[in-house]
Amino acid sequence: MEGRRPSRKKTNIFMIFLVPLIVIMLTQSLITIGTLVMKRVTGIMEEFSVSMMNRLVENRKVILQNDMNQRWASIHEQEGVMDGILERFLEDTGVSLDGLLASEERKNELLELFFPECLDILQSHSTTGVFLILTGTDMGEAGEHAGFFVRDSEPDANPANGTDLLLERGSKLLSREWDIPLDTSWTTRFHMAGPGREAAEDYFYEPWRTGTEYADADTADLGYWSLPFCLGKDGTDSYEMITYSLPLRHEGQVYGVIGVEISSRRLYDYFPVAELNDQQQSGYLLAVRDGDGLYRPMVGKGILSNLAKSAGEKLELRGTRYSSLWQMRDVHLEKQDVYAVACPLKLYGNNAPYEDTEWVLLGLDTEENLFGMGRQLYLWLVVAILIGLLFGVLGIYLVVRHLTRPFQRLMQCIRRGREGLSEFRPSNILEIDALYDVVKDLSEQQREAENILLEEKERYRVALESSKDVFFSYDVQKHELDIVNHETMSGLWDCREYKSGFINPDCIHDADREEAIRALQSLDDKVYTEFRMRWPSDTDYRWVAVSGKAVYDTDGKRRKLVGSIRNIQEQKEREAEQRRRNAMDGITGLYAFSAGLEQLEVDRKPGHGRGILADLVVGRLKEANEKNGIVFGDMVLEGLGDLIRGRCQAYTARTGRGTVALRLDGDEFVIWLERADRKAASEWMEALLERAGADFDRERFDVAVCAGLACAEEEQGTETLIRRAKLAGRQALSGPGGGYAFWEDIPERERRELPALQGREIVSLDYGEDVSLVSIALNLFGKGENFPAQMTLMLRKIGRCYQAEAVLVSVLREDFSANYLEYQWRADGESPAGNVRKYREEDREAFRGWLGQEEVKWFSGEDSGRELLQCFLGVAPGQYGVALPMYDNGSYMGNICILGLGQEQALDPERHQNLAELGRVIQSQMNQQQYDIASKAKSEFLSRMSHEIRTPMNGIIGMTEIALQQGQSQERIMDCLQKIQSSSGYLLGLINDILDMSKIESGKMKLEADDFDIYDMLDTIKELIAPQVAAKEIDFVQDIRLTHRWLCADRMRISQVLINLMGNAVKFTPVKGRVTLEVLEREAGEEGILVSFAVRDTGIGIAKEDRDRVFRSFEQASGRNPSKQQGTGLGLSISSRLVQMMGSAIRLDSEPGEGSTFSFSIRLKPGQKRQAKERLEALSFEGYHILVVEDNEINAEIAQCLLEERGFAVDCVYDGAQAVERIRSTKPGTYDAILMDILMPVMDGLEATRAIRAMNREDCRTIPIVAMSANAFDDDLKKSVECGMNGHLSKPVEVDKLYRTLDGIVRGKDGGKQGR
Repeated sequence: MEGRRPSRKKTNIFMIFLVPLIVIMLTQSLITIGTLVMKRVTGIMEEFSVSMMNRLVENRKVILQNDMNQRWASIHEQEGVMDGILERFLEDTGVSLDGLLASEERKNELLELFFPECLDILQSHSTTGVFLILTGTDMGEAGEHAGFFVRDSEPDANPANGTDLLLERGSKLLSREWDIPLDTSWTTRFHMAGPGREAAEDYFYEPWRTGTEYADADTADLGYWSLPFCLGKDGTDSYEMITYSLPLRHEGQVYGVIGVEISSRRLYDYFPVAELNDQQQSGYLLAVRDGDGLYRPMVGKGILSNLAKSAGEKLELRGTRYSSLWQMRDVHLEKQDVYAVACPLKLYGNNAPYEDTEWVLLGLDTEENLFGMGRQLYLWLVVAILIGLLFGVLGIYLVVRHLTRPFQRLMQCIRRGREGLSEFRPSNILEIDALYDVVKDLSEQQREAENILLEEKERYRVALESSKDVFFSYDVQKHELDIVNHETMSGLWDCREYKSGFINPDCIHDADREEAIRALQSLDDKVYTEFRMRWPSDTDYRWVAVSGKAVYDTDGKRRKLVGSIRNIQEQKEREAEQRRRNAMDGITGLYAFSAGLEQLEVDRKPGHGRGILADLVVGRLKEANEKNGIVFGDMVLEGLGDLIRGRCQAYTARTGRGTVALRLDGDEFVIWLERADRKAASEWMEALLERAGADFDRERFDVAVCAGLACAEEEQGTETLIRRAKLAGRQALSGPGGGYAFWEDIPERERRELPALQGREIVSLDYGEDVSLVSIALNLFGKGENFPAQMTLMLRKIGRCYQAEAVLVSVLREDFSANYLEYQWRADGESPAGNVRKYREEDREAFRGWLGQEEVKWFSGEDSGRELLQCFLGVAPGQYGVALPMYDNGSYMGNICILGLGQEQALDPERHQNLAELGRVIQSQMNQQQYDIASKAKSEFLSRMSHEIRTPMNGIIGMTEIALQQGQSQERIMDCLQKIQSSSGYLLGLINDILDMSKIESGKMKLEADDFDIYDMLDTIKELIAPQVAAKEIDFVQDIRLTHRWLCADRMRISQVLINLMGNAVKFTPVKGRVTLEVLEREAGEEGILVSFAVRDTGIGIAKEDRDRVFRSFEQASGRNPSKQQGTGLGLSISSRLVQMMGSAIRLDSEPGEGSTFSFSIRLKPGQKRQAKERLEALSFEGYHILVVEDNEINAEIAQCLLEERGFAVDCVYDGAQAVERIRSTKPGTYDAILMDILMPVMDGLEATRAIRAMNREDCRTIPIVAMSANAFDDDLKKSVECGMNGHLSKPVEVDKLYRTLDGIVRGKDGGKQGR
C-alpha cells in the first residue's frame, strides 16, 4: 500500500490543469458578448428589416399606381369616340340632346350603339366591368336611369364567345343580341336615390356634378375614383368594387357617365401578403387619408388588413424612431403592436374637384414579424456563446480526467485479480503497459484452460435447450441407455431384456417393427431409420427418425452408440398432403386423371369389378368460359365437384360400397359405383342431375349437365368402360331432353365405334383457403355480363368458405318502400317464400341507426327476433350471423347477410378485414349492375318518348295539311280538327305524366283533400274510359258496394290512379275481353273508412319476373313486343307513388295468358255533402276592357279571339315594358283586367307586374293581373302571387277555366286570388 501513494498526487495535477483552462474559457466568452453590445447589433438588424419592408411596399405601390393611371384611367381617351357616335345618332334621328334624354326608346337605341365600344374597353383595359349610364331630365330627384353594366369574371382571358361576361344592368335585347347571360341580380335600369343621398351612388353623381360645374375642364381632370361599394343596395350583394368614372359631355352638356369597375378580388392580386411574411400574418391595405391625418381603410388582404378594417372607420398612425415606419393605434394581434409603412398614390391632379384624393397603400406587419428575427438572432448568439462556454468547461474536465484514468484503472484491475486483468485495456503509457504484461503472463495459462472447459459445457447446454430432439447414449456392453431431453423418460435405463437393441419392440408400430429392429441391430458405424413409435406415456404413434454414431475405445472396440430421436410427424403429414394434392384436381377436389385411373384400377380388383361407370358431361362449358371468364367456369366445376363428392360419400355410407370420382377432361367427370345395378345407378344419377340442374339451371348458367352410363362386368377393362360411358354421354347431350343414357340402350349400329379416351391432366388454380374471396370476386366479376349467375356462384363460394347456413343479398327499393331478397344461397338448398318485405320510413331510419358506421355488423339469435331485422336482413327468428351493409353514394341500398357465422369468427381482426373488403367489392358490382339497368331503362324511355311525341305530332301536322288543302268539305275539315284536338290532348297528357313524375321525384307533389261524391267520380271515369272500351268491344263491369257517398280525399289523384289502371287494362285486353272495376267499403272506424279498389282484366297477363319492373319509372314488361308498346312507362310508376303517398301500396296478381288484377286499399275520411255547382251558362263580358300582354303573336291572337268572343274589348302589347308604358299612358280605370305572360323580351311579366303595382295610381294597385304562362310548377304560381298577381293559368289554357277565373276576378263572384 505504501508504494501506491505517489499515484494519489496525480489528483493535484488534475486540478492544476483544470482551473486555468476554465478561466481562459470564461474570459473569451465575456469578450465576445461585450463586442455584440458595443456594436449595437440589434438596432442594425431592426433598421434593415424596416428598410426591406419599405422597399417591398414601395414596389407594390408603383405597380398599382401605374395600372390605375395608365391602364384603367385611360378610358378618358374614349370621350371623342363616344361623342362622335352621339353626333351621328342625333343627326340621323333629327332629335336634340334634350329630346333624346326625354325618350326611353331613343336612349335604348343610343345604348345599343355605345355597347360594342364599351365591350372593347372592357376587353382591352383588363378591368372586371364597364358601365355607361345616361342622365335623366330631373337629376335632382330619385329615379330610374337607362344604361348598362357588364361584368367580366375573367379579365385576363378574352374568349371569342364572351362566355366570361355577365349583364348586371341593361336591356334583355342586349343580352340576346350579344349572347351575354343575365346575372341573378340583373335589372334593366339603374335605380338612383339622388345626389348626395347614398355614398354607393357617388360613382355616378360625382362625375355628373363636376362635368356640369366645370364644363370647360379637361376630361382627364374630371376622372373620379370611387370608394369601395356594392352595386346591389339590398344587402344581399357581396360583390365589392371600386370604379373610375368620367362624365360624357356634348357641347358642354353632360348626357351620361362612363366608367370601369375593378373588383376587390382583382385588387387582391396586387397584394401578395406572403412576400411580407412567410406565415402570412401581415397584410396590405388601400386607404384614403383625410384632412385630419387619419386613414379610412378601403380594400385590403391579409390577417392584419382584416384586423385594421374591424378596428374602426378610421385609423391613426403614430410615428416611431424610424422615419418610414408607423405604429397603428389601438390595433393589436395577440397583444402585439401592428406597424405600417405608408406609400401615397398619385391618382389625382393638384386641382382635382373631389374630396378623398389622397390614396395611400399601407403595408402591415406585427412587431414580432418585423423585429422578432433580429432580436431572436441576438439572443441565439448569446445563448450559443454560453453553451459553447459550458461545453468547453465540460470538455476540459473530461480530457483531464481521461489523461489520469489509466493509472486508476491499472490499480483497480490488479486488486481484482484475474477478472480485473481481463478487463484492462492498453493505455499507450509505457510503464503502465509493461507492468500489466508482467501480471498477465503469470495467469494466462491457467485462465486459458478454465475457459476451454466452460465453453464446452455451455455449448452442450445450449444444444439441449434449443432442440426438441431426444438425445441418447447406449452402452453396448452394459446394455444401459442414457436418455436426455425427454419430459418423462430422461435418465438411465436397463435394456438387457430387449433383443432389438435399446428400444422396446412393443413401442414400435406393427407395420414398421421388423424393419426398425433390423436397422437398430446393424453393426454399421452410422445408423439411420424412420418408423412409427410411441413412448410409454403416449397413446398415439408418431413418426420418428433415429440417427446414431458408434463410439470406439482406445482398444478399438465398439463401446457406445450416441445419437438422437427426432419427431418427424409434421414432415410426414406434409408429405402425405402433398401426395394427396398431386393426386387431386385443384378445382373440383376429385382425383386427377392419372391418379384417378390408378385408383379405379385398384378398386376394380378381382372380385370387385362389377358396377356402373358414369361419364358426367358439362355441355357448353367452353362457351360459358369464353363469355364469362375462366373463373366462372372453374367455379361451376368446383360446385359440381362438391356435389359429386357429397353424393359419392352418401352412397358409400348407405351401401358400404366404394366409389371413385375423377376429372377426365376439362368438362368431363368419371364416376365409379361399385356393385351398383342399373336401377340403383339410375336413381343415384337422377338425384345428382336434379340437384345439379337446380344449382346450375340452364337458363341462368347456360350450361347443360348430362351423363352416360355403362354396366361393368368383371372381365371388362376400365378404359373400355370409360369410352362406352363417353359415347352414352354424347347421346344424352345431343338428345332433346338431356338427362342420362345407358350405353346398353344405344342401337348396335351406333355403338360400334367408341370415342377415344382423351383424358388429360388439368393444370388449374386451386381456389382453396390460400386464395382470398376478394381476389376470387374481382376475377369473377371482371368479365361477362351474366351477373345473376356470377352472383349465385359467389354466394355459394362465400357460404362454403365460412361454412355458413345461408348467404342472402337484400336490395332496398325506396320507390316501392320494400326490401327485396335479390339473391340467396342456402346450404340445405331450400328457397323459402317471402322475398319481398314492405317497410315504413321510420323503420328504415331505425335500421340505419342499428347499422351505425360499421362495415361488418354481427347480430345474435336474440337480435334476429326483432321484426326490423327480419324485414331488412331477410332472416328468421333465432338465426345469427353478420351483415355487410352496401351503400350507393353514401345512401344505404342493401346488405349481404352471412348466417351461421359466430361472433368470435366475425370479430377476428383478419377475418373482419376480409369481410369488409368482400362487402365493398360486391357493393361496387351491385351498384354497377343497378346503374346499367337504369341506363338501359332510360335509353328505352327516350326511344319510346320519341315515338310517343312524334306519333301525335305527325297526326297534328298531317291533319293540318289535309284541312288546308283547297276544296275540302266542311265535314272533312271538322273531322281533321277533331283528330288534331285528340292528338293534342294525347300529347298534353304525355307531358302531364312527365311533370307529375318530376314533382313526385322532387318531393313537390302534394295531396289536396276535399269533399267529393265518389259515385260522381266513378261515373266521370266511366265516361272517360267508355270510348276505348267501345272501340275494342270490351265488356266493362262495375261492382260498387259503398255505404258512404261523400268522402274527403284528393279526388283528382284517386281518379288519376284509377284511370291509369283501367287504361292499362283496356290497352292489354284483347277484343271482346272483360274489364272489371270493383270498389268496396271494407270497414269504417275512428281512423276513417277503408275503401278497396280493384281493376281486373282478361288480358295478356304479366310474367312473374316482370311484376316489379312495371312499377318502375320508364319501364314496361319485357315480354311485350317493343314495337307495340305505347306510353312512357310512367303511368303505373306514378300510380304506385300516389297510392304510397295515400298510405298504401298497389298489389299485382297476374298469370300470363289469364289476365291481371291491380288492387289497393286506402283509408278515407267521411266528407260533407256539398251543393252541386250550377253549370255556367255562356258568360258575357260586354263593356269590359282587358289588356293582353303576350310576346308570341299566335298565342296573343288565340287569347284575343277567345276574349272577344265573350264580349271583351281587347288590346294587345308584346312585352312587359310596352305593358307598363301602356298603363302609364292611359287614363286610370281604362282596363278592367290584365292577362300577363311571364317570359318575355325587354321586360318579363313579373317585373312588369311589380312596376305597375308600384305606380302612384289607385287603379294600378287594384287592377286584376292574371299570369298566363307555360310555367306549370307550384313554384311558378308562388312567384306570380308574390309579385302582386291575382291568379295563374297554365298553358295550354282551358277555355272554361279562363272564363271562370276572369268572371271570379272581374266581377268578384269567387273573391280572393285564383290558383292554377
